[in-house]
Amino acid sequence: MSEVRLLLRVCILLCAALLIGTCRSADDKTILTGVCSSMLGDANPDGPTVCVDDGPKMPKVSHNTITMNRTRPGVGATEIQWLTRSGTGPLEIDVQPGCFTHVSCAAGRCSAKALPVTARKTCKYSVFINDGNHEKLDPDVVVVPCCP
Repeated sequence: MSEVRLLLRVCILLCAALLIGTCRSADDKTILTGVCSSMLGDANPDGPTVCVDDGPKMPKVSHNTITMNRTRPGVGATEIQWLTRSGTGPLEIDVQPGCFTHVSCAAGRCSAKALPVTARKTCKYSVFINDGNHEKLDPDVVVVPCCP
C-alpha cells in the first residue's frame, strides 16, 4: 500500500512540475499590445491610458484631450500612461513643467504622475516616436483636484 501512495505522490509532483513549467505569464509587450491594439485607450480619470499609433501612417493618439484626477483617495498621485499600439518603439514624451513628475519611458511605454493642483489645469505635452518617420503630436491633459 505504501508503494502505491509513493507512486501516486511522484505522479502528482511530476504533473505539477509539468504544469508549472508549461505555464508562462504574459510578457510586457503582449500586455501593452493588447491594451492599445484597438487604439481605444482608457479615459478613466483615476489612471488614464493614452494609446499612440506608431504605425507607418501619420501618428495619432487615442485621446487628444484627457482629464485626470490629481490624486486617488487612499493611493496618492494619479499615474498616466502612454502606450504604443505595437507595444514597442522609441516612444518619447515631453511634458510642460509644473504638471507631472516621475516621467519615464522604456520600450513603447511612458508614464508620469500628476503634481498637486488646487484648480483645473490644462497641461500641454508632446508625444512622438523617435525614429525619424513620425511627426510630433501636441495633445493636452487636464488635471483636476480630486474628485468630481
